[in-house]
Amino acid sequence: MSMQMNSCRLYSAEQVRQHEPSAAQAAGVSMFTLMQRAGQSTFTYLRKRWPKARRIIVAVGVGNNGGDGFIVAALALQAGLDVALCVVQPERAFAGDAKRAAEQWLELGGQCLAADDVDFDAADVIVDALLGTGLSGEVRAPFVDIIARINASSTPVLSIDIPSGTHADTGAPVGISVQANATITFVGVKLGLVTGLGRQLCGELVFNDLGIRETFRPLASSSARLLYFSDAPTLPPRLNNAHKGANGRVLCIGGGEGMPGAIRLTAEAALRSGAGLVKVYCHPHSQPSVAAGRPEVMVSADDLMQMIAWASCIIIGPGLGRSEWSERVVRETIDALKLADKPTLVDADGLNLLVKMKLSVPSSRLIVTPHPGEAARMLDCDISSVEQDRFRAVKDIADNFNATTVLKGAGSLISDGKDCWVCAEGNPGMATAGMGDVLSGVLGALIAQGMSLTDAALRGVCMHAAAGDLAAQQGQRGMIASDLFPYLRQLNN
Repeated sequence: MSMQMNSCRLYSAEQVRQHEPSAAQAAGVSMFTLMQRAGQSTFTYLRKRWPKARRIIVAVGVGNNGGDGFIVAALALQAGLDVALCVVQPERAFAGDAKRAAEQWLELGGQCLAADDVDFDAADVIVDALLGTGLSGEVRAPFVDIIARINASSTPVLSIDIPSGTHADTGAPVGISVQANATITFVGVKLGLVTGLGRQLCGELVFNDLGIRETFRPLASSSARLLYFSDAPTLPPRLNNAHKGANGRVLCIGGGEGMPGAIRLTAEAALRSGAGLVKVYCHPHSQPSVAAGRPEVMVSADDLMQMIAWASCIIIGPGLGRSEWSERVVRETIDALKLADKPTLVDADGLNLLVKMKLSVPSSRLIVTPHPGEAARMLDCDISSVEQDRFRAVKDIADNFNATTVLKGAGSLISDGKDCWVCAEGNPGMATAGMGDVLSGVLGALIAQGMSLTDAALRGVCMHAAAGDLAAQQGQRGMIASDLFPYLRQLNN
């Protein structure tokens, strides 16, 4: 998903519905004027994105989303394009501003076709104005069939406000959803468009505040914030007389027998993200592989208690495994943390073992970084439940574990239990082995350098994603986790 907006606030559908009329009134404009602006901005974007398009199909429902569609169709007709407008459920009467927009379309000589009379493959662009944010319950007939036909078509799709059938607050399909190539959303960016399935369904996301941003913001409470690396918290410059011990000591615990790769990636990521000293505690059989090729990483399999006392931040989990050795290491780490309260990051099998062993980390500064599968185990639910509402899942984990939480995935979420942020950057090429291990190292290094857990999570997640985007400029397919290292170093200076 490509974003065409700066870091911004995110809103629930209800917040937008509730406050949009008052914001329009305060701005001195009517709701119909907002509908006209929405239609105009949609048509302007359509012409910019698909400048050679001549045949447009606009599919409308009977709500205000359909009214926006009528405005787009009228503008396309006036521009001399070949426009076919199909109305789903034509027997239902339009009302209010949508009725006024429909009447303007008819006054221009436009026709309203039945969906069966439209060939979606014959168009250059399909404009989806079927269902808006007011959808309640699952998509029903005849919308199910129309959405299926649109998705089966090879024609690119531009959705108005939200891909029809997508839940505005969670991004999950409500039975079935349009897969858009682009979505233009209005007034406030909806929560469900920027993470998980919603991020995929909306394609390129474009935002237009319709000219009421200044009156809308004071009225509506933001539920979360979309964050770019450029707006993330920063580290202060290093002092000229700084020494390695002043830049943080990171202890990476993991690398069970036969699994040295993950903790090796974590350790180098910590170094590349500015940690002054990095040690790895791993299984004796993994030591040679972890140490090979990176002499700056100190490796040991002895005296875990002493190493924990040495560290300014602890990372436990990458490549840890679930063996007897792994369980012993987890117990020893927790016992040590009872005596020395250290900021601690738990990831991967560290999370799985905590759940299995029914243990809690005795750290007042805990950060956890689950992917959806690990999150499901932490919440005792299935993965689909996590992905159906990622915002609820990240908040529940933060509350249940008293931890700053990063829920990884498309549009990674960060929650400190009170506030929530969504990482705007990242790409599908990052869905490969070791990326999460690199993220753990990045976060551990930032914490070791003195950042709070929340600031480290915000900076680290966005820096990791931005590095992935830079690496992806050489191609997403075939990108590997260690490709991020030079970009992490570049971005952290």
